[in-house]
Amino acid sequence: MTRKHLLFILALLCSQVSLAQFIGFETGIPEQFRTIGKGKVSLSTRYYKEGKQSLEWDFRSGSMLNITLEHPLVLNEQMENTYGITLWIYNEAPQQDSIRFEFLSPQGHVSYWFSFRLAVAGWRACWIGFQHMKGDKQEKEIASYRLVAPERKGSIFLDRLTFPVEKMNDRTTPDLQMPYNNSLSYRDLWHWCRVWQWEQYEYDLPLPTILSQTEKDELHSVEQRLTAALDIQKAPKEAIHKAYSVFQKTNIQPSGAGFIGAPVLTPDELDRSKGEISWNDLETMLSGFAYDAYYNHSEASLQNYFTVWDFAINQGFAYGSGMGTNHHYGYQVRKIYTTAWLMRDAIWKAPNRDNILSTLIFWSALQETRKPYQHGRDELLDSWHTLLMAKTVSALLFTDERERARALKGLSRWVSSSLQYTPGTIGGIKVDGTTFHHGGFYPAYTTGVLAMVGQFISLTNQTAYEPTEEARQVLKSAFIAMRNYSNKYEWGIGISGRHPFGGSMKADDVAAFAYLALSGDLSGESNVFDHHLAADYLRLCDKDTPEARFFKKQGITPAPAPQGFFVYNYGSAGIFRRNDWMVTLKGYTTDVWGSEIYRKDNRYGRYQSYGSVQIMGYPSRLASGYDENGWDWNRLPGTTTIHLPFELLDSPLSGTTMAHSKENFSGSSSLEGKNGMFAMKLMERELKNFTPDFIARKSVFCFDNRMICLGTGIHNSNSNYPTETTLFQSTFQQGESSICVNGKEEKEVGYQKKLSAETQKLVSIRDGYNNYYFVKEGDVQVQIAQQSSLHEKTRADTQGTFASAWIEHGRAPQNGTYEYLVWIQPTNQELKEHDALQTYEVVQRNDSAHIVHDLLTGITAYAVFETYQSQQDNVFSLIPAETMVMYRSDKGNIIMSVCDPNLNIEEKAYTTKQPSRILEKRLEVKGKWELRTSHSQVKLIQNGTNTDIIVLCQHGQPVEFSLTKETTESGK
Repeated sequence: MTRKHLLFILALLCSQVSLAQFIGFETGIPEQFRTIGKGKVSLSTRYYKEGKQSLEWDFRSGSMLNITLEHPLVLNEQMENTYGITLWIYNEAPQQDSIRFEFLSPQGHVSYWFSFRLAVAGWRACWIGFQHMKGDKQEKEIASYRLVAPERKGSIFLDRLTFPVEKMNDRTTPDLQMPYNNSLSYRDLWHWCRVWQWEQYEYDLPLPTILSQTEKDELHSVEQRLTAALDIQKAPKEAIHKAYSVFQKTNIQPSGAGFIGAPVLTPDELDRSKGEISWNDLETMLSGFAYDAYYNHSEASLQNYFTVWDFAINQGFAYGSGMGTNHHYGYQVRKIYTTAWLMRDAIWKAPNRDNILSTLIFWSALQETRKPYQHGRDELLDSWHTLLMAKTVSALLFTDERERARALKGLSRWVSSSLQYTPGTIGGIKVDGTTFHHGGFYPAYTTGVLAMVGQFISLTNQTAYEPTEEARQVLKSAFIAMRNYSNKYEWGIGISGRHPFGGSMKADDVAAFAYLALSGDLSGESNVFDHHLAADYLRLCDKDTPEARFFKKQGITPAPAPQGFFVYNYGSAGIFRRNDWMVTLKGYTTDVWGSEIYRKDNRYGRYQSYGSVQIMGYPSRLASGYDENGWDWNRLPGTTTIHLPFELLDSPLSGTTMAHSKENFSGSSSLEGKNGMFAMKLMERELKNFTPDFIARKSVFCFDNRMICLGTGIHNSNSNYPTETTLFQSTFQQGESSICVNGKEEKEVGYQKKLSAETQKLVSIRDGYNNYYFVKEGDVQVQIAQQSSLHEKTRADTQGTFASAWIEHGRAPQNGTYEYLVWIQPTNQELKEHDALQTYEVVQRNDSAHIVHDLLTGITAYAVFETYQSQQDNVFSLIPAETMVMYRSDKGNIIMSVCDPNLNIEEKAYTTKQPSRILEKRLEVKGKWELRTSHSQVKLIQNGTNTDIIVLCQHGQPVEFSLTKETTESGK
């Protein structure tokens, strides 16, 4: 080994152990900082971004500030992709030049460099990784770096310097100062970080020379509606108190050409223990002072309002600034915009008007709407929810009414073009009405989103700025879906994402039903408004609103709760409803994640989609028996699980876990929208504390108010913990609740019983919520117990009393099975008229297929896991693998649905805009048949004495059609 190689290895080793060094210049100027040429460095209290002082560099043309590393940094490929530098730079006056950063080898070669523009005054972030720097990148060893001054006299201030940063923030945000510092920001996913990219857009809409009177009237109408919508009538005392409290702690003081005070930083960089603040603190101050100034006419708050604005802009919350990383800022600035509208007259008169307006417009991302929506752009729900109002306000803050008209027209066009069904798993609305965020069906993010878009429709109703009817039709499908999967306002745990016991429709979501209804008839019935949405609104709205009074005056009555079976296979889900109850059925596939687990959210949510069958019999989770306190996370009803201690059930990943299956057969189907089914090939992924050979075949057949639940092929090698299928787990109130086991009422906490079910001896259980469970096979454990659990966020101990029942499959089951029927809130008359065993017949139950014939509805349903061929079947000779079929006879005809729940998306990624692809299913039915009416997705081919049915399945949607005997055959 040569001496050169040895030195290189030693340098590499030294670089690997070197830690990122944060320099705040509070204790002095590090000795490795040296100026070259004319110029000097000194500590300054005039401005700071951390502590109470920064480093001032006075430079001349040719000056350099050199920083020598204690140990050389040797970049390998991985380090080059992750390492970088972060700091903040204060510039006292705008200039048309840059500071150049150069990184030098021991021999003085510059392999990496970048420039930082000095185009604005104030603090700006300087964040960049090596992979985005310029230079030949030949020399990988870095011994020092330097700042090269522009060709003039001047000064800048440096603070919060970290080098090397060992893991640059993936969402580092390009801006005016450094437009090329993150190529990832141009991905469709990172919408927050694209504000500067969009700033380069130019309107393709011409600026009107003059507005017609109609255009002026419509613009004025929108402005009046916006004022009415944002007028809260009275200043909230608590908001004003908080504004003054934060203002006092921020301690804003004029200094030099700017200000000092609590540094304003993004949440990723924030340290509140040092007194630093973030966007939400700016929101608190600006909104509180705005309320006080607007409603109470407070001169002090008016002055404070503009002081905070001047300070915020000076700190970097400004036009053209990314503040290092701006991700998710929309959630922390909404009231800045709603109160800016109230303060618009004062803003228009303010000395700093142009800077305030440019900041508001820039951070609203209104610039994206200078062009139509870019199809394939991800995470629409975030934008609609947090920035649509901000965009609306910003569009109407231009001082020139012609600018306002153009901006609002561009925004309306953007809203309309974004309200289209989005492909793949990117954010937005899917063809089945589900709304997507984080690559999955996510009701918790939908709430608020529909409210905000609905409010925009209300603001622009009956004007040229109203979204198109096509866009409103798409939006309606999302409203209908939310109505269907919520009971009354809440949804099931299986579709709750990382909020297992949280999330619901809010009052503003309900109001949006009315707004959309009033925008016009979207049902094709040629009414003045949409009567169906209006009826849904009256069912959901519990207030005497002007909209409710209007609808009632027009003869609209509240709609009943949704009835039927609803297929949502973009979420591998089905919703089964009768009367006022709802069942959520949930699985997962290669395209649909099973649960969303974060570092501090839903830590024990692994089993949410393991075939859950959750009954919500009453209009809330809690009223239906679901309470997080004491909840056993292993026992979500319907799921087949390995019952683990919570420390093993806890997600094995410290960050996000969003496990997908390796199977594609999981989802639901329906017949005539009334009855349905669910089926899945369950498998567990290979992660720490998971059991990768855990598999099962599961199905649920839903008829009227009954569910037949079948399981076969339950297999795993986990011999340490038992495998179970949960019937129910629901809260139990001592002295008020009871369950019934084989006809005997049980009321005492501590009850525990093990029962064996056989074909001729059912185990019959009634839970505490009037649901009956008839188990035909297996060992059943029933208990009423005080349970200890852990909170899904904090891991704190929780307690609760629950009645539970489950089927035991034992440890390491090799071919476990189950069969049980759930009768949901049957009437006494139903219980008298029907014996549970006599309501259905299991035609086949093995790993190839689960087939059930329901005797009360006459429906036969097939969950075909592997290719099904039969000589005995009355209808089918062949059904291909991974197909769901339902049919019933009707006067010699057959009404049939065929479904493959597989979305069939080629790319498997966190999100993808690749679309669902068509899957061809070829079934063979006995005899000669023809379609009663033509169907674009169904083709019949005669095959000897039989008929082949070719069905084109897409989007996981069932294809429904009717067959009739071929004329020559029916005439025999």
